[in-house]
Amino acid sequence: MKAHEDSWLVARADELDARHIVRGELGCPICATRYPVRAGVVDFTGGESRPREMRGEQGLALRAAALLGLSEPGGMVVLAGEWSACVEELLAMTDGVRLLALDFAHGLESGGPLSLALIADVLPLAEGCARGIALDLAHSTGSRLDGAARALAPGGRLIAPATAPVPPMLRELARDDRHWLAEKSLTTTSAPVTIAPRH
Repeated sequence: MKAHEDSWLVARADELDARHIVRGELGCPICATRYPVRAGVVDFTGGESRPREMRGEQGLALRAAALLGLSEPGGMVVLAGEWSACVEELLAMTDGVRLLALDFAHGLESGGPLSLALIADVLPLAEGCARGIALDLAHSTGSRLDGAARALAPGGRLIAPATAPVPPMLRELARDDRHWLAEKSLTTTSAPVTIAPRH
């Protein structure tokens, strides 16, 4: 992906299953870069990445649901790398939540509330689009952490490894020896405004 201002990607669908693109392409109207969609998976890597073998640890879905506050329905949650191993269990315990799995566990298939993508060094997410994001160690680089912080909606939560730095725009809520949990502020701050006295 090339660095430039945010833009929606334009989709070309050669094969659809309900509302999911099974085969086609996403294109950027700004830089003209094209990303193929094959078997329901969008590839932002240029063909350099593949699904990986990984096993979800016991209780991972419950941990994700609790920390990300998924008791309420709706919204999009992003699970990167090792967190994607709990996708099916997490879908079974949530209501109306859409999941996006990045660099996902082998065997997952796109469809219904689940979308899949292979990514490069940045997160291909629009600002404020996600209610929750979970990053594993491999996805906790500086650019991906910053991208995750931008992609969170106000009040959205991010889980990352305890060794990763907390992005400045987030407030740390909790930490143990494995992960920290942080939240994006519900309020925005702005520069002070001078108020002129009335005459």
